[in-house]
Amino acid sequence: MIFRQMYDGISSTYTYVLADTASGAAVIIDPVYEQLNRDLALIRELGLRLLYTIDTHCHADHVTASWMLQHKTGCRIGAAAAIGAQNVDLELNHGDRIVFGEHALDV
Repeated sequence: MIFRQMYDGISSTYTYVLADTASGAAVIIDPVYEQLNRDLALIRELGLRLLYTIDTHCHADHVTASWMLQHKTGCRIGAAAAIGAQNVDLELNHGDRIVFGEHALDV
């Protein structure tokens, strides 16, 4: 498994990239808008195929890059159903599973 943790100093938030080594299937968690180019560069550098962006929470100190990543890569966007976000492909609830290659994240 590939695991990368990246920090955005302005918003004091972390973004995570998880990927299946064999297939290159990847998930990015909590991408920050201002770090879009950094995240796309890492995905390209590692030869990954981004399947999902997952926003674990929403608040005013940072804007998500999920919609831009979807535009650039064709990935699907996931977020908690409880937040009621528009244009989300996966409304996630407790017990849901996000599969990427041979790995999975349990919500």
